[in-house]
Order: sequence, then structure tokens, then C-alpha cells
Amino acid sequence: MEGKPSVSKICESTPGICSDLNTDNWCNVERSEFIYSRYERSLNDTSENQYFVMRDLEKYSKCIELAATLEMTKSKQKQSDRLEAFINSRKNIEKLADETADSEHPLWLYWHWANRSDHEALDKLLALEGSKQMETPELKLALATYYTKKDSEKTFELLYSALRLYRPDDKVNPEIPSTLVSMYLKEGNGPEAYVWSQVAWQFGQKNLDKNSMKSIVNASEDQYDDWDDRAEAIVDKIEEGKFRGYYSSSS
Repeated sequence: MEGKPSVSKICESTPGICSDLNTDNWCNVERSEFIYSRYERSLNDTSENQYFVMRDLEKYSKCIELAATLEMTKSKQKQSDRLEAFINSRKNIEKLADETADSEHPLWLYWHWANRSDHEALDKLLALEGSKQMETPELKLALATYYTKKDSEKTFELLYSALRLYRPDDKVNPEIPSTLVSMYLKEGNGPEAYVWSQVAWQFGQKNLDKNSMKSIVNASEDQYDDWDDRAEAIVDKIEEGKFRGYYSSSS
């Protein structure tokens, strides 16, 4: 978030962006990402920025729902604060869903298919496949999500092409490399699954750390070191906007 105001500055200067969120330290990462998404939309109210608000809102809502259900023996006020924030998040999700029900933007077509089983939206989305409009990482991921159970090779190709589209300083969606992990595990390719798990971990997918993957993919420490080096190189290339990798089947 280089060059942008801090979360506290945003909340101070534009209270409406933060007023319906929890005020304690729970879900700090999700809360901050959601605040920045709202801030970006306040500066440039595009369909794409509107979608990113929804994406980060849903992540925040899941986190604060869990926090709201925990027993708070020390402070019932904190419990009430989190519960209110969760209720607000669900209201905001429904409001955004209603506002975008007739949107023709491909990101919203994807969302309404994935979350509301809107098959008319899916048909419209698939009709756009191959068009210039679909040449973004998020939309490549959306298509990959659709093809995951239908066409593994196409899914791989879409995920790799999504990573090739990132430009320097873009925020990388960790769902792309983490989906590659799932696909490689399904293919039985442990080494590639491990490498991509470390890529995903470095981009923020914290459940794919070394220890969790070592329990799935057994190898020597030298092999792990080699794979870690590969993951580092991939991360560097993606962050520099120079990733040129392509899927190669292990079969």
C-alpha cells in the first residue's frame, strides 16, 4: 500500500469507511484490506473496484463471524462489537449483491454465478472467453474456477496465464498459486505442489507454510531447499512482472 494513507488516517479522514467495522484487534489483516478496498472505490468507483470491495468484504465477514462466536469472558462489549460488525458485513454483502444483480461486468457475472447459482450470468461469462476483456488475473482465475472439475489442463493454463499478466507492484491474489497447489496434488505431482505452496504462502496464504506441506510431500532437506529457491525465484519474477512460466504436464 505504498504511497497510500494508513488505515488510521483513512478512518480519521473518512469515518464512513470504518464506522461499521469492529474496533478491537481481531481480523486486523482482513479489516485493513477491506478498508483499503473501500478507499480505492471511493477514489475510483468502477465495477472492478466494486468487486474487490465485495471480495475483501466476504473475507472480513468470515473472519469476524468466527471472532463473534468466541466466548468473551473478560469483555461482553467486545463480543457485542464483533457481533454488530458481523451483522453489518452480511447486510453490506446483500446490498452489494442486489446492486450488481444486473451488472454485465465479467467479474460480477462470475460472482453471481459462483454465489447465487446464476446460470444466465455464467453463460454470459463463458461467451466472453478469449476476448480482450477477460485478460486480467482475476478473470483468468474466475474461468479456472469454472474449469477445475471439467478440464484440468485448461485450468492449469488459465492459472499460469493469470500469473503472466501481473505487472510490477500489482497485488497478487494468493488464490491463484494456492489453486495450483490443489491441482498439482490432484495430479500427484508433489514437488510442484510444494513449490507453489511456498509461492502462495509468500503472497499471503498462511495455511500453506513449510510444516503443513512437509507433512504432505516427503523429501530430503536438500530437496526442500532446492524447491524453496525455486519458489523464491518465481515470486521475484511475478513481483517484477516478468513471470513467463507455462504449464507442463507431469504425465
